[in-house]
Amino acid sequence: MKLLLLFVALCVSTATAFGGRVSNDALNYTPPGKGWKTEVKAKHYTSYSITNKATRAYCQIFVLLGTNSKGDIAADFDNEWKMTILSSYKVTSDAQVTETETEAGWQAKAGVASFEFDGSVSVAMLTTITGYNRTVSIVAVTNSDEFTPAIQSLLGSVKMNKQVAAKAVAKPAAKTAKPTALQGYMEYSPYTKTWTWRLRTPQQ
Repeated sequence: MKLLLLFVALCVSTATAFGGRVSNDALNYTPPGKGWKTEVKAKHYTSYSITNKATRAYCQIFVLLGTNSKGDIAADFDNEWKMTILSSYKVTSDAQVTETETEAGWQAKAGVASFEFDGSVSVAMLTTITGYNRTVSIVAVTNSDEFTPAIQSLLGSVKMNKQVAAKAVAKPAAKTAKPTALQGYMEYSPYTKTWTWRLRTPQQ
């Protein structure tokens, strides 16, 4: 299964589609395909949602607009977790948090927790990426592994742009660098009936 969801405010630009990809602050990615409903909340986030009426399975993915970093990935992740996950969902499990992954000037950290919704267990996952004085987050919430491929696909398509991040905080543009991709996946244990988020190090 996979997840994503975010809630922030205050940023530089709204999401803009180009060539099948979407640019959102310092990152760009490939959105889910056919069947997903898209909503753009100006200066806040872009969301993607889908529901299987037959099975009552659902998934929501939120790509938040970025904000200026609080100084490091730990502070940024903790702030996003409180402001998005804890304030939006009544989580019923302790958060499973990954170790910080670092590459090409970017740091990534992810966390996942479960909560009850509509009579069943759902999960909420937050991925926060910080670099060049900017932080951007992605959140996913779902109650089924049916949408795992879509979530994995979006996460795997993420590319960061440090020049955009630097420009967003009114700093000189840095030397052009190849965008960094973020990838991850969820592992499910049928014995404990729990999910564990695994974060892959971005590849150059």
